[in-house]
Amino acid sequence: MNTLTRTALLASLALLSACSSVPREINREPTITSPGILAFRDICLKSAPSFAGAETAARAHGIAELSDAGFAKMGMNQDQTLGVQVQLNKECAVTTPNQNDSSLTQQFLSTAGKFSSTPVAQSVPARITLDGQAFILMHDRRGGEAYVLLKAH
Repeated sequence: MNTLTRTALLASLALLSACSSVPREINREPTITSPGILAFRDICLKSAPSFAGAETAARAHGIAELSDAGFAKMGMNQDQTLGVQVQLNKECAVTTPNQNDSSLTQQFLSTAGKFSSTPVAQSVPARITLDGQAFILMHDRRGGEAYVLLKAH
C-alpha cells in the first residue's frame, strides 16, 4: 500500500470514528449552589445600580428588616446565616459563614456576568457594568463569605 493510499485510509477511518462518536456537551458555567450567591443575585444584582429594591428582596431571603446604622442599612436572617449591607447608590454586600467549596468565586463571577453589559474577568476584584454604571465585584473568604458590589468612582 503506497503512502497516499494509507493516508487516505487513515483519514477516512478518523472521519468515520468522529461521526460515530456521541457528542459531548461541555458545561463551563458552574451550577449556582450557594444560598449566599443566590441571595446576592436577588438582592444586589437585580436592584443595581441604585439598590433601591434591595430591602424588599432581602425579605424574600428571610431578612425581615434592614436597620439603619447611619452609614448603611444592615440585617441578618433569623439563624444568622445570611447578612446584608446596603448603602443606596454605593454598595451592596451579602455575607454567609465559611463554605468549603472551591468553586464559589467562579459561581459568583458567572452570576454577575449574566447582569453585566461588559465581559467579567475570571478573578476578583473584577469590574462590571450595570445599567451603564461601573462597579467592582469582590469575593472575600476571610472569616466567612462576603460577596460585594461597590460602585466605582
